[in-house]
Amino acid sequence: MSRSHKQRQGEASYIVYPRVWGQGIGTEIGRQLLAHGFGELGLHRIHATCDPRNLASSRVLSKIGMTYEGRLRDTALLHDGWRDSMIFSSLEGEWRSTA
Repeated sequence: MSRSHKQRQGEASYIVYPRVWGQGIGTEIGRQLLAHGFGELGLHRIHATCDPRNLASSRVLSKIGMTYEGRLRDTALLHDGWRDSMIFSSLEGEWRSTA
């Protein structure tokens, strides 16, 4: 998860198999990632990105308390062309107040 120990920043990512979508697994994984990052790793900021077409993933990131920061253009080249990314983040003080 950690991207920069010096800057205390990390990136969270996860994949949930389609057969278990809608069961709260993504939400639980996201909460555990934030807890690990802010707790054991002592991070100050954690960010995550998702495909703008993936509404369920953006809902999960919002649900776990991450703040929508904006849209990054053409960040990934996929089989069907370039894809944008939505970026979300959470800061240590925000997480502690909701944990």
